[in-house]
Amino acid sequence: MKSYNCYIHIPFCSSKCKYCRFASFSWFSNLKIQTYVDFLCKEIIDSDLEWVILDTIYFWWWTPWVLSLDQFLQIFQTLKSKFIFSESVEISIETTPWNITIENINWWKKLGINRISMWLQTLNEKSLIEIWRDSKWDIISALDLVNSIWFPNFSIDFIIWLPYVVSWEIIKNIDFLLNKYYYIKHISVYMLEEYYDVPEVKESKFDNIVYPNDWSNLWLKEEFFSDEYIEIKKYLEKKWFNRYEISNYSKSWFECKHNIWYWNHKETLAFWLWAHGFLNNIRFSNSESFLDYYAKKNITKEELNTDDLFLENIMFSLRTSWIDKVFLEKLDIKKVNYFIENNLLLEKNNKIILTDSGVIFMDYILWEIII
Repeated sequence: MKSYNCYIHIPFCSSKCKYCRFASFSWFSNLKIQTYVDFLCKEIIDSDLEWVILDTIYFWWWTPWVLSLDQFLQIFQTLKSKFIFSESVEISIETTPWNITIENINWWKKLGINRISMWLQTLNEKSLIEIWRDSKWDIISALDLVNSIWFPNFSIDFIIWLPYVVSWEIIKNIDFLLNKYYYIKHISVYMLEEYYDVPEVKESKFDNIVYPNDWSNLWLKEEFFSDEYIEIKKYLEKKWFNRYEISNYSKSWFECKHNIWYWNHKETLAFWLWAHGFLNNIRFSNSESFLDYYAKKNITKEELNTDDLFLENIMFSLRTSWIDKVFLEKLDIKKVNYFIENNLLLEKNNKIILTDSGVIFMDYILWEIII
């Protein structure tokens, strides 16, 4: 029987981060939340697929306390009435430190959630205040609580290029946390995208969000990115964290199954406002407007042809492992050789690999080598 990934998104947050361009809202009411949960469940029930196996379920980008236990149960019961959970299903939940409580974790365990991803971003207090995140005290308190009750698959996230965060500070943060909390099995280290301007082609109204102008003087200089990234990678490898994707590191057997299968073009169900899924070689998305989402308007569908799938395969391959040389005939070989000569790509065992120095320039490299 065919199996799938599944995304669930609750777009309500206690506070919207200054850098966030996702469909999330810091204003809400209990009525608005229940209306959303009801329609989300209806969307699941109305799905054309049923009684297929779900290998992963990912609760994405939300603040858990926003949902009541009854609303949480409503979503799980709806999923179980429509689909089959595999015996080894990975159920992940993203959360903020403030929402790590004994009550919440006990709920999650009872529901079968077996992976927690907690957004830290930094331990720099000035930076946390500037970007409207939970405090360092909240972070440490949350990690202490998890340490006292134990959760076997726990991930934390950092971001390079936040305001007030100086060179090598992230490594010091990670070192402090790994030496104190041995249960951390997965670490993501992302690079903040530069949102100083509204793009010429806007895909979302959230593309209008830009950073305060003074941030340009408050963060790490761009020329130091590569060194920062490489040193973080070296440090994590010494701690037995394997990089399995550009931004993701884990101990053995603790890779995020959901993300790995997404990068390998595994079909993904997505139920939510602004959902992006992938079924039968079709990428689809829901509206980012509540009214249009409820009316099932502005739903886009794009069927990927052989060339489209090839391009995605190249992009995902470079992010996660390598490009096999059999694909070189479809790439600009002169550009590939240029990047090899400049230590941004590496040729090894008939494979093309992104070097550590090339990571920072991955998007540019892809743009140049794809014919």
